[in-house]
Amino acid sequence: MNDTVLIAEVDLNQDKEPTGKTRHVVGGTEMQPPSRLRIVSCVNDSGYYLLYLDQHSAELTDTFHATLAEAYRQAEWEFGVKAADWQSLAN
Repeated sequence: MNDTVLIAEVDLNQDKEPTGKTRHVVGGTEMQPPSRLRIVSCVNDSGYYLLYLDQHSAELTDTFHATLAEAYRQAEWEFGVKAADWQSLAN
């Protein structure tokens, strides 16, 4: 994504595995569990993107959220990520 503002990211380790509440299908195949999540916003775009990244930080997929709070709630719902787990990347 061009012109993005990094907001926060979290590494998903053994205590933050998928809850099974959501399935992501990419190209007709169920996506592998991500290794990291990142929240970004885009210049000239309202809302926030929750990026699902592999072990090399390559994007697997993303979800769009109207508010930052919704993006954080999605990560908690899918992986049990708590507010204190996130590393802030915003300046």
